[in-house]
Amino acid sequence: MTPFFYTWMFQQKSVRLLQKNIRNSEQKGSQHEEKDSSYFIGFFMTLGALSGCGGNDATEAASESAQTEDEGTGEDEEMQEAREEEQEQKEKEEKKAEKEAEKASKEDKKETEKKSEAEDSENKKEAQEETETESVKIAVLLPDQEEWSDDAQALEADLAEDGYEPLLAYAEGDASRQVSQIQEMLEQQVAAFIITPVDAYGLTDVLAEVKEAEIPVFSYDDLIMDTNAVKYYTTFGGRQAGQMIAEEIIKKENLKEVQEEKETRTIEFLMGSPDDTEALFLYNGVMEGLQPYLDDGTLVCTSGKISFDDTGIIRWSRELAGTRMSQLLEDSYEDGAVPDIICTGFDDAALGAEETLETAGIVPGSEQWPLITGVGCREEAVRSVASGKIGFSLFMDYRDLADNCEQMVHVYLTGEEDPEVNDYEQYDNGVKIIGTYLCEPQVIDGDNYELLIDNGYYEEEEIAPEAEETVTPVPEESVTPSPKEDEATPQESAASDWEEDKEAVKQSSGEKEDSDLKKEKESDKDEKKASEKVTLKKSKSASDDK
Repeated sequence: MTPFFYTWMFQQKSVRLLQKNIRNSEQKGSQHEEKDSSYFIGFFMTLGALSGCGGNDATEAASESAQTEDEGTGEDEEMQEAREEEQEQKEKEEKKAEKEAEKASKEDKKETEKKSEAEDSENKKEAQEETETESVKIAVLLPDQEEWSDDAQALEADLAEDGYEPLLAYAEGDASRQVSQIQEMLEQQVAAFIITPVDAYGLTDVLAEVKEAEIPVFSYDDLIMDTNAVKYYTTFGGRQAGQMIAEEIIKKENLKEVQEEKETRTIEFLMGSPDDTEALFLYNGVMEGLQPYLDDGTLVCTSGKISFDDTGIIRWSRELAGTRMSQLLEDSYEDGAVPDIICTGFDDAALGAEETLETAGIVPGSEQWPLITGVGCREEAVRSVASGKIGFSLFMDYRDLADNCEQMVHVYLTGEEDPEVNDYEQYDNGVKIIGTYLCEPQVIDGDNYELLIDNGYYEEEEIAPEAEETVTPVPEESVTPSPKEDEATPQESAASDWEEDKEAVKQSSGEKEDSDLKKEKESDKDEKKASEKVTLKKSKSASDDK
């Protein structure tokens, strides 16, 4: 190798060293710039002296190399800045990408959830369609067939319309039998229970099994007590009905005016069965409306039997209601007096009271006839309303009750939404408040009973008023007809008695003169009339005392 090559290599190395020191000096500060420059100027002068003649080329090469290095240094800094900017931009883009990815992830999650919900809904729908195809069974358990056959028919029709298979069972008034029926329905894997209890407090244990099987229970018309198995309840609202009865009594008897005039009206109560919770609600509603008039003496219960226990008629018995009415008249109303108002909790009680009064000789429509209230608008009771014997009765359309109950069941089983309720306060079954849908009763009296014909509940001939009996007066001096074997009027009875008396007289003392016999006949007839005539008046004794 020539000396020139070594010189050139040395220059190249020196140039790189110089560049390095320049960069270091830039970092250390301007205070060292002058010293470093002097050092390197002396260094290059020495190099020039050593290199000799050939040094010119080397110097030029070194100079060119230094220029190149300087340019390269500038390029490196620019590239570094560019790389830094690029890095910053890259980082920004990465962060942006992360945010977008996160956003996309959330959107994907939402979309996934929506798809999942849609799939669940579709699966549920398919399951529903499948179960509908399989005829989902609904158990319908009612107290007895005689009183609940109309409700049963309405429930069966409504359930079948929505594709359900109703399984109907009547307990015929036997609480233990109803328990057995519920257990049998459990084995048939029914989807829901609709129950009107025979004994509202007697289903706690068996419904615990139903609850464990996760089968919903819907209480129908009468609230099932002491259980958390009941989901919903539908009824006409006993308390609401009782309040309506009280309002109608106040209106028809003008109790506000009676109160202002300091007068008195008597009242007796024949309420519903003590073992029926709805009967208790009705009683409470009645008392809420009438209590102010009882408190200030405007209304007086002569018998003193006001409590629910004292006024309740077990098992809604018409016969017992009639017997109770007879006892009230005998024990609490002297001289044939009767109450001004007979408030009942069901139509059969009203009909029983009506029969007792008629047996006692009270004429419907007369001043002696009291205001009798009913509940239920049974066919016979409506005829009595139309005839003026019963003042009014509350109409509770079982078709509305059945329809609302079936809708509750259907909505609950489909799971589309919660069943509709309009009361979530007053119906506490001892364990929890039961969400309730209250159907609204309607007052039916002699002025509007034809509404029951217009709405298709009854045919006209079913509730037409009973024909009024026409009494033809008999002149006192009319000829007495011959007595009939099977039937006799008071006049005929008197004639018959006279004939018997006449025969007796013949046997004892011979035949009397015609004039004497005629006088005796007339005397006997007058006595007979007097004994048959009974005057029954409304009780005014309390008013007089007041």
